[in-house]
Amino acid sequence: MTGLPTVSGFVLGALVGAVATAAGSYFVFWRRQQAATSRLRVALAHELRSLDYVDDLVESGAYEGVTTAVDPPVVYEANAGDLGHLSEDEVAALVDFYAGLYWLRDLEDPEDKKARIDDVAAKRRAALDAVENA
Repeated sequence: MTGLPTVSGFVLGALVGAVATAAGSYFVFWRRQQAATSRLRVALAHELRSLDYVDDLVESGAYEGVTTAVDPPVVYEANAGDLGHLSEDEVAALVDFYAGLYWLRDLEDPEDKKARIDDVAAKRRAALDAVENA
């Protein structure tokens, strides 16, 4: 009978060790995900800030220049697969802005679409606000 408490002690010790290892591994994974998401937010915020010239062109009425001056969104395109780590509000604001930005880049006749171009500038500010205040 002295072997039964020893065996149950080993089993209990193994279970506690396994749970502790799994919990520790999950915590490390979670922290890495949080850090990666934080870096993604910072990178997107920098890209959105760098596109502030779109606002300046729109405000000055240079609608024709807006369609040719827009740079490709490198951070957004490179990290599109990781957007799911952001909040729903952030994703919605980012997708809304970048869809407008792609539309703007492909636009050929901006004269009759000034209101929608103005809207793209407002969406940039909304996306920046969503990413910075998450």
